Amino acid sequence: MAAQAEPTQAERDAQKLYWLEHSSQPTVEAMMLDSKAAEIDQLERPEVLSTLGSVAGKRVLELGAGIGRFTGELAKTAKHVMACDFMEVSIAENRRQHEALGNVSFMVADVTELEQEAGAYDVVFSNWLLMYLSDAEVKALAAKVLRWLAPGGVLFFRESCFRPSGDRPRKGNPTHYRNPRDYFAMFDGAELVSADSSSSCHLQLVCCKCVDTYVTVKKNQNQICWKFQKVETPHPRPPLYRTFLDTQQYSDASIALYEAVYGRGFVSPGGQRVSQQLMDSLELQPGMTLLDVGCGIGGNAFLAADTYGCHVHGIDLSVNMILVAIERAAAAIASSRSSSGGGAAAAAANGSSSSSGNGVISPRQQQQVPHDVTFEVADVLTRDFQQGSFDVCVSRDSLLHVQGKQALFSRLFRWLKPGGRLLVTDYCQPSTADFSPSPGFAAYIAKHRYSLLSVEAYGQQLAAAGFAEVQAEDCTAELIATLEAELAGLQAGKEEFTAKFSADEYEVLTSRWREKLARAQAGEQRWGKLTAVKPLQ
Repeated sequence: MAAQAEPTQAERDAQKLYWLEHSSQPTVEAMMLDSKAAEIDQLERPEVLSTLGSVAGKRVLELGAGIGRFTGELAKTAKHVMACDFMEVSIAENRRQHEALGNVSFMVADVTELEQEAGAYDVVFSNWLLMYLSDAEVKALAAKVLRWLAPGGVLFFRESCFRPSGDRPRKGNPTHYRNPRDYFAMFDGAELVSADSSSSCHLQLVCCKCVDTYVTVKKNQNQICWKFQKVETPHPRPPLYRTFLDTQQYSDASIALYEAVYGRGFVSPGGQRVSQQLMDSLELQPGMTLLDVGCGIGGNAFLAADTYGCHVHGIDLSVNMILVAIERAAAAIASSRSSSGGGAAAAAANGSSSSSGNGVISPRQQQQVPHDVTFEVADVLTRDFQQGSFDVCVSRDSLLHVQGKQALFSRLFRWLKPGGRLLVTDYCQPSTADFSPSPGFAAYIAKHRYSLLSVEAYGQQLAAAGFAEVQAEDCTAELIATLEAELAGLQAGKEEFTAKFSADEYEVLTSRWREKLARAQAGEQRWGKLTAVKPLQ
């Protein structure tokens, strides 16, 4: 994250002038700076509030409340809402609309100077606020919000990332369109240590996701919201599992190495070639909704959306991988606006590769149409979706990270529509009851913190969750052929690989592939494909 200079009074005055201009008419259209504001608002408000969750009986601080687009909705069930904004004209309109509700207070204040009592609120909510603050101001606010929240309290914020989303002209633009990584860095770092240093409070991520409405209406993944919960842990706080993923297996450097083998956008055996075969087997139709569990950097999700016309929602616990996916989706938007042709540059922005050798780029990808895909960072064992939300659920070689697979399968069953289909591929272990991994395989499992089942056990757990037509297929022979082809590709491209990375990394990666191939050939590391259907009744 590039450091920003401390904001000057001139910059703060520029912010006020900017909002004086755009709040001269206190309307939704003026606030959202978009010609489709009315359509977006109707869809977006329920979505944002659904992601926030219930505020019934809670004390809510709404920062950057503006004219009250969310104030009235929050006040319907909240115990009390404190609506705060630094523009008097906006608060005046908010007061006019909502004062009669009786449980809303109004405050004209600059959030950078605001002070509140510790533990005073159960929810702190903002919508399009932090992008008008400097990095230093956001960090300071994160620390203050942590104090203001009661134990278990929720922080929710939503921001425009990368670039503007609205299409209305504006004179100047003092907005900080950050990369989402910057917000993670600032809020993950907030900590409140107890007086005796035995414990600390911090903000634990519940979810971070694209605002689906903008993808539906504008094919725009730039609108992103975060939900955190205040939690207390021993001090120093234990490392998060998502931090392990992002610093070890799915660090930026590791992702680049995976793509060197699997092709751009993929981190699973066979890359786009195998994903294309699997997607074809599902007989996907345009308009279907598909949940991609463990979606990684988005290759499978982009493929399902661009080739088959599905709306895809990708979920993964790795911040690094989701942000790569979002960055590439955002790049496709920018490219579609600025480029009239396809080619290698368009393919790169699209999350695909014209030279990976892992599959054929679809005409839709070549035309650089933005993707109908949304992404979120969340734990699939704690995140919830409405019953019957999806036509199809797919997971490519990611459930090995999940300890509670039986609980997950029950959740996937509930999220699928009647008749919905499930497809899972994953690394597996042999089915023999007395199986004991070799030292090398045991070390591999421990290093990556994998939880492996046999193919048969996978099938049994799917049936126990209620699925029908369960097929559990051992595809280790296909894995062996894939590993051999990938190893051969690495060896053939050694010169190019070492020029991009290093000779040491080449030796490490090819050694890893040989070890994986040897385990598969010995029958120890297996690969399963699972398909199932949710019964119609």
